Order: sequence, then C-alpha cells, then structure tokens
Amino acid sequence: MFKLIILLNKKDNMTEEQFSEYWLNIHSPIARKMPGLRKYVVNVVKRRPNREPEYNGLVELWFDDTDSMKKAFASSEGQLTQKDSETFTSKMTTLFIDEYPIN
Repeated sequence: MFKLIILLNKKDNMTEEQFSEYWLNIHSPIARKMPGLRKYVVNVVKRRPNREPEYNGLVELWFDDTDSMKKAFASSEGQLTQKDSETFTSKMTTLFIDEYPIN
C-alpha cells in the first residue's frame, strides 16, 4: 500500500466551520470517486484556545502503489478533485508516506 497525506489550509475568507462543512459534504464525495483509491480519511484540526492552527486539516489517501496514485489523479475524477480543492483551500502540502504500524 502507498499512502499520501496532504496538509490543508482553508481559504482566508472561510470560517473553520465553512471549511470543514465544504470538505466533508461537497469535496469528499468527489474525491472518493477517484479510481484505485482504497481508503480516504479526513482529519479536521481543532482550534486550541487563542491559537491559530498551522494547518486546518489533513487528508490520508491510500492506493495500491504509486502507479495507482498517479492514474487516480490523472483520471477525470482526479482532475475534478484537484480543481475542486481550489474552492476551499489556500495551500496544500503533499507528503508521500511509508507507513510502519507499531503494535
């Protein structure tokens, strides 16, 4: 399995509630349709009192391998997902992950 983590910052003109509402209810159903996507997890960052979070959320995407990930983002669904990300994010930082579960 290949894992991709993307750190997201909301658009400045959005509240945290608007950001998470859009992400969970509009964007996620679009992204979930990407071919080859095995698992999709949205993580919304909770604001601590009197502190602006560095990131507003992160998303975890699992694919069989890097080729599957490339095909997913090159597909029409992947292109739509990337375009729609511009609607609610001001910045995204992408991390390619080797995961080592420790039990």
